[in-house]
Amino acid sequence: MKALVIIISQRKLYQRLLIISLLFITSISTKAQEVISGIWEGKFFTPAAYLGQPRLVVEIFNVNDSTYSGITHLYYEGNKYEHYKMRGWYSKKDSVLIFTEAETIAVDLGMYGNCLGTYQMIMRKTDNGYIQVGYWEANIKGCSSTSQIWLQKRMPVVVKPPEPPTPPAKKPVKPEKPAQQNKDLKKRNNQPVIVPEPKPTVPVMKDESVIKPAPTIMPAKIAQRETDLQSLLEIADADKDSIRVDVYDNGEIDGDSVSVFLDNTQLINKKMITAKPLTFYVSLDKRKNPISHLRLVAESLGSIPPCTALMIVTTKSKRYEVRLSSNFSKNATVELFLKE
Repeated sequence: MKALVIIISQRKLYQRLLIISLLFITSISTKAQEVISGIWEGKFFTPAAYLGQPRLVVEIFNVNDSTYSGITHLYYEGNKYEHYKMRGWYSKKDSVLIFTEAETIAVDLGMYGNCLGTYQMIMRKTDNGYIQVGYWEANIKGCSSTSQIWLQKRMPVVVKPPEPPTPPAKKPVKPEKPAQQNKDLKKRNNQPVIVPEPKPTVPVMKDESVIKPAPTIMPAKIAQRETDLQSLLEIADADKDSIRVDVYDNGEIDGDSVSVFLDNTQLINKKMITAKPLTFYVSLDKRKNPISHLRLVAESLGSIPPCTALMIVTTKSKRYEVRLSSNFSKNATVELFLKE
């Protein structure tokens, strides 16, 4: 009997240890995803500096355990650039990140050609956050020289919500003094005494300050969908304010409905797209975020899947037309990159 009790106790202990270990592994995995994903900025130290040493920006998203995807951006002197889609792999054991440029989004290097390559990086924790150090090597041998890389994680700016204003202290209302009455009801000439009417008391109005509701944040269920970058728009600094965005149904109107988010803040909530545009305005702020994402989220696919839309982005100097396609597993994404 004692042996049976010991066996049962050991099984319970083993089950508890198994649950604790699974929770520990899950917490590590979640922490790793939070650390890896986001915007990394740094330098691309190329030996062939025909256009100067470029600034490197790496976006990492769609982190799924040890795999992820994203975008690499290189910015050179004279408004030259390279933009690529990439896919990568992460080793939790030794904090190694390897990501390969797999598809060209846009390139302007003037008379020079471009090469896609692979980054091999090691992530480290510092007093100020996280950094990556390593090197880039061309996918085709001999296409370009190997370059050293340094990246730092861009930490999000925490903005405290405004506190509701404190209403001013109410001043006590002094009672009106009663009009002094003449003891004599009548004067000597038998004329009635005219008593002035009391002045009306002005009511004290309460200070009811209007508190704006907090913006709606993207639900976790929607955020878990894959980010499908379908267009990248470079916005000049002079055009960063009051950017108009119009969303139409692309093609036959079949009942598609969408929500639209700027990064994680909702701008349109479950509206049907038709030949009449859904219109809103956005502004960009490099101090908060040099890269913003307009995400078109499919709420219904209509009678002809997938959910398709035409998005027209109009700045002070340019007009862009972007055709988007999303479904219940992918959010169609337009990246707005604020140029220096």
